[in-house]
Amino acid sequence: MARDSSEFPVVMVRPDLEGLPQYDLPAGFSLRAYRPGDEAEWLRIHELADRYNTFTASTFAEQFGTDAEVLRQRQLYLCDPAGATIGTVTAWFDDEFHGGRWGRVHWVAVVPAFQGRGLGRLLMSAVCNRLRQLGHRRAYLTSNTVRVRAIGLYLKFGFVPEIRNQRDARAWQLLRQRLPDSALAKMDLAWR
Repeated sequence: MARDSSEFPVVMVRPDLEGLPQYDLPAGFSLRAYRPGDEAEWLRIHELADRYNTFTASTFAEQFGTDAEVLRQRQLYLCDPAGATIGTVTAWFDDEFHGGRWGRVHWVAVVPAFQGRGLGRLLMSAVCNRLRQLGHRRAYLTSNTVRVRAIGLYLKFGFVPEIRNQRDARAWQLLRQRLPDSALAKMDLAWR
């Protein structure tokens, strides 16, 4: 739900997962798969990283279910050199998005102490690669117009706006003003 007149939900799509930008782990950092009990880590990371949403202990199960094997295949955790989990992303799926099976980049988050170091790029690279490994040929994500830096990152990964109505067009025109040097500058953001 929008909190003010400049906050709108948005959807971005990547019609194929070819030619993805690749980023390597910085020295000392590691990426690992979900392990039973990581629900608490996921919640902690999101409570620290996401000031726009409220998370509870039930949010994890509501979003991802409880199948540990599915989670092990699809959910990634970024660890700092000391082994502490500092970020997470999930290579999720939607069997009914636009009438077919799409991969979904779901809940990218890095704790504030590690933001601004390019770790979001690393997580995006890892999640898109994982989606491909899992057989997805295309992907989508949802976000919000207040997440300007995240939208800029998603654009660099080849995700493009999905404009389904006039509200979507207004949201993307607002984002173009906030990201004047991005790929949005050259895109037709009108609704037809």
